[in-house]
Amino acid sequence: MPAPPTIGIRSDRIDQLRGIAALAVVVCHLAVSSYRNAPNLDGGPWPWLALALGFGYLGVPLFFVISGFCIHLPQARARAAAERSSPPAWRHFFARRFWRLYPPHLAALGFALALLWLAHALPAVSWLTVAVQGLLIHTFHTATFDGINPPAWTLAVEAQLYLAYPAALWLISRLGALSALGSVFLVTMAYRVAVAFAPLPDTLAGPAWEVFLARWFEWVLGAVVAEWAVGRLSLPRALSAPWLASSVLGLGVLVEWHAWHYGLYLVKEPLYGVAFALLLCAVLARERPGPRSAVGAYLAGVGAYSYSLYLLHRPIQLAFEPVGRSVATWSIVVAGGVPSSLLVMAATTPLVLWASRLFHRYCEAPWIRRSQRVGRADRSPTGAPSGRPGR
Repeated sequence: MPAPPTIGIRSDRIDQLRGIAALAVVVCHLAVSSYRNAPNLDGGPWPWLALALGFGYLGVPLFFVISGFCIHLPQARARAAAERSSPPAWRHFFARRFWRLYPPHLAALGFALALLWLAHALPAVSWLTVAVQGLLIHTFHTATFDGINPPAWTLAVEAQLYLAYPAALWLISRLGALSALGSVFLVTMAYRVAVAFAPLPDTLAGPAWEVFLARWFEWVLGAVVAEWAVGRLSLPRALSAPWLASSVLGLGVLVEWHAWHYGLYLVKEPLYGVAFALLLCAVLARERPGPRSAVGAYLAGVGAYSYSLYLLHRPIQLAFEPVGRSVATWSIVVAGGVPSSLLVMAATTPLVLWASRLFHRYCEAPWIRRSQRVGRADRSPTGAPSGRPGR
């Protein structure tokens, strides 16, 4: 399979996938509020809808694959342009990642804390929980895992994956992309099997599944796609077929349905990672210059501020959960079986999107520019410039 057309500084396809992933996570958490945290008094409506919306969590493995692709793409591109290339300046790489992601994370944490005060008068979590989430070390214990902004657990895993990137790059350089992927797969599966059978206490057993080693294979899958995208790796043409990505994704859903049979939960996330890597190949192979459709333009626009959307959506939803619980007690709602919880939480989505755009413009974008200035004076042609297209 030939490499896709040259991927520029900003890729519409990548932005569209980011937009889909972010909106899927918003929908998933909307369902969590509507059916678990603030449900109608009868627990309804339509339990099947709760199940369907809950699959929005698949935006997370999609994000991990996209992250591996975008982080490795500059280095893959540099290596494709030169027979021999030096490793990136890691000090600059980690500085860029810090300025790009960490200040918006802290700002969103403060925003979440302010909303918590407004909705509940006093914070429902300890200051220790807030502090460890601020430091992105909150995912190692159940008492702090959710913290004040629950989706931030993926940021902690992402930070761990960045720290592991030098090892992944070394493996790719020494073994080749596919052999490196096989090695990482063995490490990931060995870790997942160990966690499944290790006698861990309850406070550590759950968080152990979200240490980077459990998700490393998904991330490196994205890096391997980057190797193909710049022409450093040949892949069978069938891997870019949409039907194959759809089939593997369907297989992943089937495995999830029977996750606790035969230990299938061990391969669930890696299988989803394969599905989304195939999806990434399929969409990149079909990227062409020209006008975008209205839907494509909208999704790309959401993708441009997807990090802000990811940071802000859950605190806003949590702030409206008391409203959902209150409306659910109204006599007209109870008598008529009105799906009030679902309606209230769905009504927060325009506010979530509006607030996220503002946050991106006035909080996230300045730090993007700050991150892009790191190492600009002494950046070599083989350095890893920005970490992700358009970021």
